[in-house]
Amino acid sequence: MKNMKSPLIVSPLDSYDDVEKLVTAGADEFYCGILTNDWYHIYAPASIDRRPKGQAHFESFDELQKRVEKAHSLGAKINITINEHYYTPEQYDYIDEFIKNAISIKADSLIISDPALIFYIKEKKIPIKVHLSTGGVCLNSETAKFFTEAGVSRIILPRHLSLDEIETILDVEGVEFETFIFNSRCVNVDGLCTFQHGLSGAKVELYYKNACMLPYDIHVLTRKPTDDEKKINAGKRQKIWEYVHIDDFPCGACALFEFSEFGIKAVKIVGRGNDSERKLKDVKFFSMLKSLLNDGIDKVSFREETKRLYKEFYDRKCRYHMCYYPEAMS
Repeated sequence: MKNMKSPLIVSPLDSYDDVEKLVTAGADEFYCGILTNDWYHIYAPASIDRRPKGQAHFESFDELQKRVEKAHSLGAKINITINEHYYTPEQYDYIDEFIKNAISIKADSLIISDPALIFYIKEKKIPIKVHLSTGGVCLNSETAKFFTEAGVSRIILPRHLSLDEIETILDVEGVEFETFIFNSRCVNVDGLCTFQHGLSGAKVELYYKNACMLPYDIHVLTRKPTDDEKKINAGKRQKIWEYVHIDDFPCGACALFEFSEFGIKAVKIVGRGNDSERKLKDVKFFSMLKSLLNDGIDKVSFREETKRLYKEFYDRKCRYHMCYYPEAMS
């Protein structure tokens, strides 16, 4: 067996009372967003981090500061999302203040998609770590080198990549890697998607909580007549996705074994906006899997035990279309 070190568990955080419970359950790090009224009054409905206004955000740095202090006292870290694809020059006064506030409350990093903002932080020598959001679309090792040279300390890989594709990117020194592992799987490329994640509001139908589930027509724009097959496949793919892109516990837990072998630094549980009970259950699930890995379990036994625990925790069998890394299902 290769030398293995199980990845850190990165949990969503949007509730003031969850820090200690989630750390006790096994969370090593948190990620969260802040959407202040100052931003929202000017730019609504556009968010600063691709999430609609609602329970997925803290509303002020003062509110978050106590959670940062609590997390640090328990040995955990808190990373703040500011991961819209780009920001206009007029928004940079607000962005400057946002970053100053993040530093003042001792946030551990900023999660950023926009290359321009990453270079802005580097050129200004702003003293805060930067994690590349999945929205930064790191699809190969050359892109990883580019962002590493730009000052990024961790790269969150796009969630649609296969295990083989992920492994080819990791041969880059001086940077950590994080992968998606649970909830809100998506077959599309985050960095090429301009939807906000989800539609807010209690009256929104379950099936339309994500904008890409809306029943709209698909038109593939191309001038090449030979691309007819691509058009048809793109349309079929989107129609299928309208029906299956429900946040019905999509899971990549079996790949935790490979991620430990690869040396992946952290795995992300999606779920800002989920209730506390669900976040706690998700962290406990992965904490149990980490314990199995730390005890030296072999791959076959790990797969079997992971599937058993998934059924026990979520009352669901493994499903190919809900699997982040289906090549790990066998």
